[in-house]
Amino acid sequence: MHFEIIPAQKEHALASAELILQAMEDLIYFYIGKEDKVKAVAFLQQQFLMEESLYSYSNTLIAIYDKKIVGVLIAYDSKKHQRLQQKLNQYLKENYAFHNRLTPETEAEEFYLDALSVDPTFRGQKIGSQLIQFAEKLALEKKLPHIGLLVDVENPKAKRLYERLDFKAVNSVNLGRHEYEHLQKKLS
Repeated sequence: MHFEIIPAQKEHALASAELILQAMEDLIYFYIGKEDKVKAVAFLQQQFLMEESLYSYSNTLIAIYDKKIVGVLIAYDSKKHQRLQQKLNQYLKENYAFHNRLTPETEAEEFYLDALSVDPTFRGQKIGSQLIQFAEKLALEKKLPHIGLLVDVENPKAKRLYERLDFKAVNSVNLGRHEYEHLQKKLS
């Protein structure tokens, strides 16, 4: 199977939002205050279309096979995280009556992989691994010594994938109603 990894564009908003929701469903429902898939996808589409958003198309890589988006990776330099998280918090307060405090997710000097999702019918074909490898190249271009991500402690299958790719646990963090492990990979 041959697929292409490219930077996302605004026209990829709907398909990307649907895939992103698969990776972050509980957290997005926590943000918007209800378990409503239609509203959650709409929220992610809005965020995807913004230039200054954690979930912006400008921070997103997509894997395309036969003109279909089969994988999505949101990734960015950790230096951007606090500023973008503050914007998200303000947006949530104004639009969803969100009154919680968002927990920082990244470490310094890290290229942060915020969300990774592969279409279920295309899993097991190394799309996620290749998106991560693409992100590693971007991190090296930016001269960042690590890439990092969070993995839900209730998702041992995903953790095993990351460990096979040489990620190591560095700490844990609570987001929404879940505990996550922060994994990092040192880049050479």
